[in-house]
Amino acid sequence: MSKRARFWRILELLAALALGVTACGGGIQSADPVFVVATPVPPDAGFVTYRHPSNVFTIRVPPDWVAGELPDENGVRVQFTALEGEAAITRLSVYVVNTGQPMTPEAFAQAAAAYQPPPDQARYDWVELERVAQPDGSQRITGVRTYPTLGPRALNIFLQGNGTFFSALEVDTTDAPPQVLQTLTAVVNTFHVNPDAALAVGTVQQAAAGVTSYSGVVGFNGYYAWTDREGVFHITGEVVNTTPAPLEAVRLSGVLYDAQGRRLAEQSDILPIDVLGSGQGAPFDLRFEAGKPATAVRYELNVAAREADYALRNFYGAENFVIANDEAVYNAQGTLVVHGELANVGPQVAESVRVVAALWDEQGHVVAVQTIYVSKPRLVPQEAVSFEVPFYELGGSAVTYTLTVVGQVGRPEAG
Repeated sequence: MSKRARFWRILELLAALALGVTACGGGIQSADPVFVVATPVPPDAGFVTYRHPSNVFTIRVPPDWVAGELPDENGVRVQFTALEGEAAITRLSVYVVNTGQPMTPEAFAQAAAAYQPPPDQARYDWVELERVAQPDGSQRITGVRTYPTLGPRALNIFLQGNGTFFSALEVDTTDAPPQVLQTLTAVVNTFHVNPDAALAVGTVQQAAAGVTSYSGVVGFNGYYAWTDREGVFHITGEVVNTTPAPLEAVRLSGVLYDAQGRRLAEQSDILPIDVLGSGQGAPFDLRFEAGKPATAVRYELNVAAREADYALRNFYGAENFVIANDEAVYNAQGTLVVHGELANVGPQVAESVRVVAALWDEQGHVVAVQTIYVSKPRLVPQEAVSFEVPFYELGGSAVTYTLTVVGQVGRPEAG
């Protein structure tokens, strides 16, 4: 399907399935019958409460949704991603900024105009279809935004003011089945802003995209952006192979953009796991050694890979290793160290054995990634070795960790 045909198909979907929700949680009757109206009490049974670290907002989401915070100097931006079939799709993004002035009707109108600029001033096309003022003073906007990598996406955008805070919730309804639309309705109705939160005053910026490339080949999980004590900017997370076949030569790249869509910095890296099996994930840490540019407001992640062939011939996967007696402790220097023992339980000699470790916070973000090679160059079948993985920098409070052991099939020793 061409991009133009897909654009008009999205327009048809918006007319039939546009999501009408009040950001404050009450049901508002719409005079337009094509809009779905939220129920007065959202059906959020089984959801979990996400509370932003700044305490500026809470929202209830399904337990399998993953929150990812995007870099923003002016406020907070958080995207929520879920796995739908074999694709990881970001259905909801939340943006909150402290304007420093009460959200009077005039101030709110100015903030709403700043968030959605005219199409000729935006780096991506934005076609507004309808703007509806709600009785509580908020606005509901429907339209189509065309991204460079994803193409046209149907959006319902909810803008509201609370005290000095301006909030924007963008709901992506593109190709969403009725059950997903019902979930989105319930989620958005649970959004709550804490007007007393201590968030620095910023300027309302135009709408921004975060992770925009996976193309059904890989998904992103637990992605997170943070800066360490040395000023290095990190984008950490996990890449998941969503195809039925193993992949190799998986290269990840991250690009930082400013509010006008200009590329500010780019960093690439090869995943530490040579072959990524179907459904398997691998953590990553993209390091921008020069730090995050002051004008960076968003990032994109892109992945290139090919179906496994060459690397698969000598790859010695995680199924050939077991880990025992592992634990995470702080040493005398205050460094978090994950240590334990691993053994080669496979049928062949293993070489270049390495441990890929990731730390996760309670919101499901990857907050640190390290890869270490074990001390022995070769492990024969049933041979064990101890390991230690130190983490000198963390992007947040770690509550759990994951370990993956991989290696290469050993060559026969010369007789």
